[in-house]
Amino acid sequence: MAKLFVVATPIGNLNDLTPRMQEALSACDLICAEDTRVTMKLTQTLGIKKPMMSLHRHNEDQKSDGVIEKMLSEDLTVALTCDAGTPGISDPGETLVNAAWEAGVEIVPVSGPSAVVTALSVSGFDSREFAFYGFLPRENKPLKEKLLAISDSGIPISVLYESPHRVVSLVETISNTLVGARVCVCCDLTKKFEKILRGDAKDVLQEMQNNPNVEKGEYCIVLDASLVEKKAKEKTELKTEHILLDALIEGLSMREAAKRAGEMGKSRNEIYKAKLAIEGLFEGEEE
Repeated sequence: MAKLFVVATPIGNLNDLTPRMQEALSACDLICAEDTRVTMKLTQTLGIKKPMMSLHRHNEDQKSDGVIEKMLSEDLTVALTCDAGTPGISDPGETLVNAAWEAGVEIVPVSGPSAVVTALSVSGFDSREFAFYGFLPRENKPLKEKLLAISDSGIPISVLYESPHRVVSLVETISNTLVGARVCVCCDLTKKFEKILRGDAKDVLQEMQNNPNVEKGEYCIVLDASLVEKKAKEKTELKTEHILLDALIEGLSMREAAKRAGEMGKSRNEIYKAKLAIEGLFEGEEE
């Protein structure tokens, strides 16, 4: 019977390998890896030799159905891995897993490390309820709007990813946009040079700016917006009408402008009302 192991792998420290991970990788007929070079280093460490194929963001839509067909026709057991952590959590994997469900393939989770949960565990924030957003918009205006939307979501704890070259800028934007927000900035979790900073965003920002090596490593940030000053949010928040008008002035269509507003955290109802208001303004000018 075809079987799919969804295998979590260490996020930095090979000592986090578990017997179940090793058993799954040893028992499979094929490994579908985000990057075969990365997974091969892991299997070589374990003394495991298995056929591998790459399955990543740029090819999983094209390859997943073929993998499932091969599993069913040849009764194969496949192990799905990503470069670090748990497949499908801001990493490739959900397309193959979804295809496996639809085909009736048995799916077996092999639990293990996750940067999201690891960062939450050391933050000390009340994470009984949290949201994971991955990477936020790069541009300043959409980023501010997204942060405000996160703060207004009713779920004060959120987990973010950021590249080492933009992490200082992100924390600075958090500090300026969400006054009173706390952050737990985790760099290279479980690795040799692991570093964790926690506190008010403005204080953590200062520590990061004084660190000459801040642009090295992988970052996971836990944001606590429960203490954000409401007045500061209201002052910096852009109205939906302004977002649409700015986009239209840039030459975007109304559909594209509405999409931008959605990416910046505006609800469909807010966007619809704003579109009607703008259309009413233009109709008034025509008269």
